[in-house]
Amino acid sequence: MNKFLYTFLAVFIAAPCVCAADAAASLDFYKKQALTLSAQPSREERAFAKTLADGLGTWTKQNAKQPAAADALLLQARLYVRAQDNDRALITLFKLRKMYPQVDMALLNPLMADAIMAVNAKNRDLATKLFAMAPGTDAKTPAQRQAQALYALSKLPGRTLYEPAAQAFEEFFLAYPNYESADIVELWYGDLHRIHENYLAAISQYKKAGELYPKTPYRAASLRLIGDIYADNLKDTANAMGTYTQVLREFPASSETGVVYKHMAILDENNKQYDSALINYGKAIELLGTTPTAYEAYQGKADVYAKTKNYTDAYNTLLQTAVVFNSDEQKSTESLLKAADIARKKMRDQTRYIQALEKALLAHPKGPKAPQLMYDLGRAYEQQNRNAQAIEIYKKLIINHPTDRLADSAQSRLSRLEK
Repeated sequence: MNKFLYTFLAVFIAAPCVCAADAAASLDFYKKQALTLSAQPSREERAFAKTLADGLGTWTKQNAKQPAAADALLLQARLYVRAQDNDRALITLFKLRKMYPQVDMALLNPLMADAIMAVNAKNRDLATKLFAMAPGTDAKTPAQRQAQALYALSKLPGRTLYEPAAQAFEEFFLAYPNYESADIVELWYGDLHRIHENYLAAISQYKKAGELYPKTPYRAASLRLIGDIYADNLKDTANAMGTYTQVLREFPASSETGVVYKHMAILDENNKQYDSALINYGKAIELLGTTPTAYEAYQGKADVYAKTKNYTDAYNTLLQTAVVFNSDEQKSTESLLKAADIARKKMRDQTRYIQALEKALLAHPKGPKAPQLMYDLGRAYEQQNRNAQAIEIYKKLIINHPTDRLADSAQSRLSRLEK
C-alpha cells in the first residue's frame, strides 16, 4: 500500500514538470519550423506560416501560465505577419501588449507597422495610441489584461478585422465564463458589432449585457446605446425616442440621462421641432456639467437659435459656452470665433464682433489662434476708425509672432496707418 502511495505521489508531483517539458519541446518545434521560412515567403510558405501561427494559438491556450507564453505570442504575431494575415497579427499583438507589458516595444513596433494595415486608414492613429498604452493598474489578472486588449479591438474598424476580432471575444467568454466584469466586455462586443455596421447584432448584444446580468450597473447605458443605433445608424426616430424615453422612465437618476436628453434634442432638431430641441438641450446642459457631451449640447443649443434666426440668443449662448469651458483653450476659442462669425455675418453688429474677438484674445493671448485674432481685430478697429488701437494690435502681432504668415500683412497695414 505504501509503495503504491509513494508511486502515486511521485507521478503527481512530476506531472507538472513533464507537462512543462512537453510545452517547451513543442514551442521549440514551432521556433525551428519558423526558421525554415524565407525572408520573402512564397504563397505556399505564407499558408504554412499561418498554419504554424494557428497552432501556436492552441499552444498559448493550453500553456497560458507557462513563462514562455509571451515568447509564444510574439512568435505567433511574427508568423501572422509573414503570412500577411495582418488582422490576426494585430489581435495577437494587442493581446501580447496588454497581457505582457514588460515585452520590449522595440520588438513589437516593427510588427505593428505591418499589422496596423488591418485598420481603416482614418483610425490608425487611434490604433497606435491604444497599442502604446500600458494596461491600467487595476488590470491585475490575465483575464483583466486580456479584456483590455478586447476593449482596444472594439474601437478599431477594418474591412477584414471584424471576424477574427469577434472570434477573440468569443474565445474570451469561453476561457473566462465567470469573469467578474463580463457585463462591460459584452458591451464592448456590442461596440465591435456597431463599428463594423452589423447594427442588429449590436442591438442584440447590448440587450444581452443589460438583461442577462441582473446586477450590472450598465442597464441604462445598454438601453441608451440601443437608442443611439436607432437614431444614428438605422434612422428610426420612433424606436430611438421610445428607447430614450425608457431610459428616462426606468433610470431617472442615471448618469446616462444627460446624454439621452442631448440625443433627444438632436432628433428634435433634425425633425425641425426646435422648441422641444431647446428644452432638451437645456436639460442636458443642466445635467452634464463641463463634460465634452455638455459642450456639444451648448453648441447644439446655439445652432438651434441660429436656425430660428434668434441670433442674439445664439451669440449669448456661445459666449456662455466660452466662459464654462474657459480652461479648455480649443473649446473656448472655437465658441468665441463662432460667436464673432454670427455677430459679423448675421447680426451685422461690428461692436459685438469685436467684443467676441477681444474675449478670445484675452482668454488665450498666446494660443495658436492669437495671430489671426490680432490681425482680425486690427482690421475691425480700422473699420471703426479706431486707428490707435489698430496700430497697437498690429505691433503686438509683429513683435510676438514675427515669423507668422500674418506678420508681413500686419506690417503693411501698420506702415499705411503710420504715414
